[in-house]
Amino acid sequence: MYSCPGCGSQMTFDIPTQQLKCGRCDRTLSIQEADQREARHTGSSFSVDLLTCPTCGAEIRALNAAAAAFCSYCGSSVMLERQDTEFTPPEGIIPFRITREECFAKYQGLLKKSLCADHRLRKNITPDSFRGIYVPFHTYRASVQGNAVLKGTRTSGDTTYYYDTKVTLDHRYEGILHDASREFPDAMSRRISRIDHKDIGAFSPAYLSGYYADVPDTSEQEYMDYARTEAVRKGLEDTLADMKDGCTYSTLGAQKELLKVSHAEYTGVTMLPVWFMSMRSGKRILYAVQNACTGEMAADIPMDYQRFGIFALILAIPFFFVLNMFLTLRPEMVMVLAMLLALGAQFIVHTRLKKIADRDAASLPQEGPFDMLGRLKEVNALKRRATTAGRTISSLVEGAGGILLCVLAVIGVSAMANVDDIRYFKLGAFALTAVMAILLAVSLMKKRKLPGGSIMSFLAMLAGAFILIVNPFKSDDLPVYLVSVLCMAAVIWESLDLILLYNRECSSPLPQFESHQGGDDRA
Repeated sequence: MYSCPGCGSQMTFDIPTQQLKCGRCDRTLSIQEADQREARHTGSSFSVDLLTCPTCGAEIRALNAAAAAFCSYCGSSVMLERQDTEFTPPEGIIPFRITREECFAKYQGLLKKSLCADHRLRKNITPDSFRGIYVPFHTYRASVQGNAVLKGTRTSGDTTYYYDTKVTLDHRYEGILHDASREFPDAMSRRISRIDHKDIGAFSPAYLSGYYADVPDTSEQEYMDYARTEAVRKGLEDTLADMKDGCTYSTLGAQKELLKVSHAEYTGVTMLPVWFMSMRSGKRILYAVQNACTGEMAADIPMDYQRFGIFALILAIPFFFVLNMFLTLRPEMVMVLAMLLALGAQFIVHTRLKKIADRDAASLPQEGPFDMLGRLKEVNALKRRATTAGRTISSLVEGAGGILLCVLAVIGVSAMANVDDIRYFKLGAFALTAVMAILLAVSLMKKRKLPGGSIMSFLAMLAGAFILIVNPFKSDDLPVYLVSVLCMAAVIWESLDLILLYNRECSSPLPQFESHQGGDDRA
């Protein structure tokens, strides 16, 4: 669409210069000069290439871009189907400001911070794996004006004080965003959608030259309540930041009341620049996306089995020698410790299964109106302190709590080593097995598939509790040690299951758009 006035070659948008640049003679043109030369008018539609994935049905638009040989949304290595179509320009756009190389460098930095990152990410992901896509976002202007009562608490010594604090809000916000494309994963878009509305400029097709673009396929009315909710959330957040009373506040009730006096206005579609990477992983998909204006990045980084095994072994060896040097381990104590480890691993498995179910449910296309109450509960789950000092103290307390937990665990093991009455071990084995049974029952009630390690752990714990309580082998130590070995083997199995669950949690289901089924029958 945009040809070089010097040599006639196609010109593409150059990020460092923020101008159109010829890839052949390096000549540049400003966006305004290019539009004037091509007689482009604001708001007029123009012709683009529509690229459709034959696997999942995802659609993107391209202007002066080479034919794509892979799909950004399902990771399929297929040539996308191509045809001409008309593109209706949006109201605003934020141009790319971060280059592909800068994006890749940040991604590599994230991998280096993850000690057990899957080796395939370092091996297979290159700068060319990231594709520049303009993602459409609905933008809103919202305000909240009214009074509310915050429920607060403050602890001094052993006494907790309760407060009802009346606050007045009069806040207005521009540039509230919500992803307008069903094809872009919402879990990712929420993590990179922070912008300064002052960065939004007038749209020009020149910005799309050499890049791809989604088009909005959701109604702006679907997220009007979302904009109101965001205004209330931001208003309370700003109000709490100015309060210096040292209280911790619950804001859910106030948010419900303030929603009644909040208002939102739709301000159009803004195209947000995103560097987008996808990689197939079995029947799941791994994504990495970066806001190419602010630099915010969200990435799925699964764990590597081999790296995890080496890391766990490094931690386990000194722990074993410390226990062997300072404690006398009797058979019943070894069994109860093994059962305790198995139960701890199952708690983590249970939590992971719930997170995966929640994430997969959130990734499904939204039906019906925006759930304001659900959004309020989601926000309220991340309670914050009113003052910076309070938040700092809270962080220190949490950090000290982790250290204290480790100290208590060592003290508990030492105490167990001094217990001579086997009835305490019988009681402990029974209690641990009962809790394990409850966790498995809850998972089954939620219709979650139980990993093999969880089932093996429960059977081993059941056998251990039976041996200790019924004593069918007349206090012979060998069966106790055998069950302990089974429990530890189950813990190892659970650890492998945890890696699988973690890797599943940090990935997404293959996209299934209206015209296709997302390739779920593919390996």
